[in-house]
Amino acid sequence: MYPNHPHEPGRPRTNRAPRAAEIAEGTPIALAPAAAFRAGTIVAVGRKAEGALARNGVAAIPLRHPAQGGARVFAQLARLARLDEEEQRAT
Repeated sequence: MYPNHPHEPGRPRTNRAPRAAEIAEGTPIALAPAAAFRAGTIVAVGRKAEGALARNGVAAIPLRHPAQGGARVFAQLARLARLDEEEQRAT
């Protein structure tokens, strides 16, 4: 399981909304790969991610969280990422 995945105590396969302190602790972890790879575009999945990024001065494209009705758009974004990855390998 992902080490920072918020879950119910003693039930690592469950899912719950992250607490404000967990979001604050996780934001630098989330921003590190973007800085390391010099990401040009950041996508925030869900309002909590969007807010955490905004509080850290990071402009992001908001995407509705899959658990809140955004599953279809999220799946399309994942497909685009795979296509881009395949295109980059081909060149």
